[in-house]
Amino acid sequence: MDNIDLIPKKPKEEPFWQELLFYISFLFLAISLIFCIGLSVLAKRSSLELEGVNNELAKEKTSDQIKTETEVLIYKKKISAFSILLKQRKPLSRIFDFLEKKIHPGIVFTKMAFVADEDKLQISGMADDFQALGQQVFIFRKNSLIKLIDLRQVGIGKTGGIEFSFAIVFDKKIFEEKEEASAETPVSESEEGLIESPS
Repeated sequence: MDNIDLIPKKPKEEPFWQELLFYISFLFLAISLIFCIGLSVLAKRSSLELEGVNNELAKEKTSDQIKTETEVLIYKKKISAFSILLKQRKPLSRIFDFLEKKIHPGIVFTKMAFVADEDKLQISGMADDFQALGQQVFIFRKNSLIKLIDLRQVGIGKTGGIEFSFAIVFDKKIFEEKEEASAETPVSESEEGLIESPS
């Protein structure tokens, strides 16, 4: 028969350093949680304080500051609008250069107005006689840079000569580079003859 030990054994005790390590770990975890919560609260409080400061600064703007800002915005809009117009403007000097070469010696222009949206030039003037006026119209009609010429009024002037007015609609090519436009519309021999000798 086997021997049975009836005497109870004393439970095995854990080493002291293991218990100490457990408590230290628990304490470190608790401190970490408290530290994270504290940082979160502090960050939120700082954000609210910063927002409050910004609101106070906005409220403290003087009427002069508001007026100055408004004026700056107005001028900025005006400058932007002017810049757009400047980019869209048409070089009217090219029309004057063109007319300088195409005006008949017996013709004097007394009034001109340009309609930018239609590329139309409205002209009034005086001609020595009907022949000079007819030759001027012929010169314009033969030029490829002119899409349309509309003779609107013709009559005898008070001091002699022929008063007239007409409208010229230009091709957009006239506003291109000067060298390109002039290359496309060379002065023909017949036009040269009309311009140089009106008789």
